[in-house]
Amino acid sequence: MDSLVRDCEKLSKHQTASMNKTLASIEASIRALQHAQTDASALAKAHAQSQQTQETAAEQLKELATNVAKYGKHVERTFKVDLGVVAESRAFEHKAGELGRAIALHFLRSGEFGLARSFAAEDASLAEDAGLAGAWGRFSAMHELVAQVHARELGPALAWAQEHRAQLEALGLGLEFALHRLRFLQLIEEGEPGRALAYARAWFPPAAGARLAEISHLMGVLMYARRLHASPYAALFDGGRWADGARAVAAAFCAVAGDAAASPLAVSVAAGARALAVVGKVSGLLRDRRVEWSQQDELPVEVPLPDAMRFHSVFACPVSKEQASRDNPPMALPCGHVVCRASLDKLARGVRPGAVASGRFKCSYCPQLVTMGDAQRVHF
Repeated sequence: MDSLVRDCEKLSKHQTASMNKTLASIEASIRALQHAQTDASALAKAHAQSQQTQETAAEQLKELATNVAKYGKHVERTFKVDLGVVAESRAFEHKAGELGRAIALHFLRSGEFGLARSFAAEDASLAEDAGLAGAWGRFSAMHELVAQVHARELGPALAWAQEHRAQLEALGLGLEFALHRLRFLQLIEEGEPGRALAYARAWFPPAAGARLAEISHLMGVLMYARRLHASPYAALFDGGRWADGARAVAAAFCAVAGDAAASPLAVSVAAGARALAVVGKVSGLLRDRRVEWSQQDELPVEVPLPDAMRFHSVFACPVSKEQASRDNPPMALPCGHVVCRASLDKLARGVRPGAVASGRFKCSYCPQLVTMGDAQRVHF
């Protein structure tokens, strides 16, 4: 996938360059024809320029068509997967209602309320779903706040952050300070450093304990209030800060409401797209060797996912090298070493009867003697 994205970016740049070159040639032809209207002797030159423009356009079009064809073959090679592996899956055979609800929630989270309404109207169970109705109001309120931040109106978002201050602090989210910071920079950008200073004095002190260095840095902006974009603080006034603020409001709203920061459906589809090629290849190998993968809710191989799709730590037992699971969770010993429960069971069974009267066994990584009762489950 990554190589496809890189090649697509290259193709887009080539298309832009090709278009610019062709347009420049056309504009040169137009200028030559305009000159020929006033000077008959320039008509031959205009004709030659027109022919050159046609040749340039044909050459650029041919080169672009060749590159598009190459990219198409690259896509075909990358996604040359037997989709029968997926088609045979019955994972959602008895969960159509849950899948429909996930789709409707995705539309609501994305702000596509009209699409969500049309989708829910086709399924009576969704139309009567009380949880979906609650999500409708919740995400409507969220998108209203986000739209106001995009419009550079911070009052409603600040009021919401102050109302939920305790919950945001418990979650470790500094949304309120981030919004005050945006408002401070907005006042300076509007040419009102005096109001910005008064605003900072009113709202920054409560956050000074944890953010003193950041606040001190922000105060330096006041010295360059009349030449912001030629100052060392020019990066603070990048237009993207409003989009960042809107994303922070959406993430905080979802966290307070108990919703995932990203759409579960979008993450699942993206992860599935990455896994499709790997699963298809492994399934083909297993089929050729006449071996079946019989484990439930597991993949025969690990699928590499980006950090954005990793929502919890993955623990591999240092003894058995197996990945921890619900049935085989990681267990911490008093000495501080962590191994999976299955490995502890094997260690405990390996103690010779009567060798240690207390039933203790030695940790795999240090001399300390422990018992199964000493081990505590670890939640990553």
